[in-house]
Amino acid sequence: MKIGIIGGTGFYEMEGEEIEVETKYGNVNATHFKRGKRDVFFIARHGKAHAKPAHAVNYHANIMAMKNIGAKVIIGISTVGSMKKSIKPGSIFIPNDFIDFTKRHTTFFDNEAIHIDLSEPFCPVVRKILVNATKNAKEGVYVATEGPRLETKAEIAMFKKFGDVVGMTLVPEAILAREAGICYASICLVSNYAAGLQERLSIEEIKEMYRKRKVAIEKIVNKAIEKIPARRNCRCRYAAIEGKL
Repeated sequence: MKIGIIGGTGFYEMEGEEIEVETKYGNVNATHFKRGKRDVFFIARHGKAHAKPAHAVNYHANIMAMKNIGAKVIIGISTVGSMKKSIKPGSIFIPNDFIDFTKRHTTFFDNEAIHIDLSEPFCPVVRKILVNATKNAKEGVYVATEGPRLETKAEIAMFKKFGDVVGMTLVPEAILAREAGICYASICLVSNYAAGLQERLSIEEIKEMYRKRKVAIEKIVNKAIEKIPARRNCRCRYAAIEGKL
C-alpha cells in the first residue's frame, strides 16, 4: 500500500530516495521511503527552501504526482493560526470541514460536468485515525485564505464567526485529492493566534513553534501510517464517478 505525505511550512524533507514524478501539470520532486510494509512518498508542498508561497503552489501537479505514483491515501501537514482562544498555539488541529475564501483553480475537470460531494470533505477513516493518534486533538472548521499576506483583524473578526483556524493551503489540495479518488485528511499545527487575538504576528514566532513541535507531528503521522487499513469503507475513490452528470 502506498501512502503520500504533503509537508507544509517547517516540514520540508524526509530521509529516503529522491525521485522525480512526471505529470501533465509539471514534474514533482518526491522522496520515497519505507515505514514497515508501507511505501511512503513525501512531497514538500512549498519546495525544500519554501520557494513557493501558498498561492503559487502547483497543487494540481502535487496531487497528480501522488496519483501517478499510486498513492491511495494522502496526509497533508500544515501550520495554521487560531481564531479561538480555546485553541492555543502548539495545539494539534484536525479539520473536519473547511470554508474556501481563496481565488484558486480548484478542479481537474474543466471539460466535464463533474460535481464531487464534499458533505464530508476529508476521508472519515483517515481523519479518525489522525484524531486517535493525537493526544488532546482539537477539531473544527478550517478557513482557507488566498495569501501570501496574513489576514487583517477585521477579516479574522469575520472569519471566526464561520471557523476555528485560518490557513492558506488546504484549498485546493483537499478538493483535488477527492477528485483524484485519493483518501485525504489533514493535520495542522497551530503556530500562533490570528490577527487581533495577539498584539502582532511574528514570522519568527511561527518558525519557533514548528521547530518545537515538528517531532511530535512526525510521530503522529508515523503512528497513523501504521494504522491506516489497506481496505477502507469510505467512498473517496468513487467521488468523480458518482459526481458525473
